[in-house]
Amino acid sequence: MKYALFTVTLLFTTASAGQPIADSLLVWEGYFSQGQTQVSIYPNPADTSRPYTLVLRELATNKGPSTVDDLAYLAEEAGRSFQLDPSKVNWILHWGAFSFEGAAKTRKEIFLRATFKRTKNRHLGRPQWRLVTREEVELLTDRAFY
Repeated sequence: MKYALFTVTLLFTTASAGQPIADSLLVWEGYFSQGQTQVSIYPNPADTSRPYTLVLRELATNKGPSTVDDLAYLAEEAGRSFQLDPSKVNWILHWGAFSFEGAAKTRKEIFLRATFKRTKNRHLGRPQWRLVTREEVELLTDRAFY
């Protein structure tokens, strides 16, 4: 499998109240098509063992692999790009009206939290999944999540 990761429109700034410290479009090559997701990085002062929360939005414009299918790869590549250990951050996958072409504006949304552990060989293990609420995401992002 040949993958390449590109960061586009990367904004990495010092944290200010109510804003992510980075906001970027990640683009990667899957088996047959190019995938893309929006990633925002937020500080997480509520949990010192996982000081950052990365929110990946599944976009309607993504014609490639889903973020769920390629999360382990995206976690490793985003970790390298943003100099973060993927096993020490919260990964939130977010679906909303922006995830579906022609969807009406709605507050319906779903959030999945994924966490990783390293194996004995220091490889990234399989993600552990948990359905979370918007309120939990707001806590994990120091109420900066929009």
